[in-house]
Amino acid sequence: MSSMKLNLDGAEMMARKRLARRMVDFETIYVLHRDDRKGYLLLLALEEEQWRILESISLDHSRDRMEELHEMPIDKDGIEAIRMALKHWTAANPPGRPAKYDPDQEGQEIFVYHVYGGKTIRAIAKDMHMGPATVQKLLNRVRFKVADQFVEGELPLEPGAPNYEQNLGVLRWAAKNSTGETRARYTDFLKAALLEI
Repeated sequence: MSSMKLNLDGAEMMARKRLARRMVDFETIYVLHRDDRKGYLLLLALEEEQWRILESISLDHSRDRMEELHEMPIDKDGIEAIRMALKHWTAANPPGRPAKYDPDQEGQEIFVYHVYGGKTIRAIAKDMHMGPATVQKLLNRVRFKVADQFVEGELPLEPGAPNYEQNLGVLRWAAKNSTGETRARYTDFLKAALLEI
């Protein structure tokens, strides 16, 4: 079975008392699906050679109803169906959170907002519904791309242009945050560009 074994901490055991009492009867428990925001657990458990599906829902603690627990026994065919569904699900949904954005498109927007618009990482993260680390990662990626475009002559670096100082800042950042030959390439280009002024 490719799903993970159940491991509940003390607080969750208190919120799921029915499940906690029932757990002592099971030899093995696997988590088929978990949604912490909804307090939802879908489990596969083995009890005396009988497999069972358990659904545990942690409810609103401000009301008297703390938890719902539903059980259903399943046979070998049901186990095989679950095994196949899990295999298909894990192949279709690789581990990790899927990206909710197009890195190139959002990266360009972040770059423009930050470099040319002067917007802070935190403000951009809030506006774009991303974490600050994600914004920083996308920004840095585009900074290197733009620096490469200046060095390779794909973008002009013209003194007197409205964004000239910001563009020099991108090249300085790229030189400072790179190493080896790449750093030397950015540095040499920057020196040549500054001598032309």
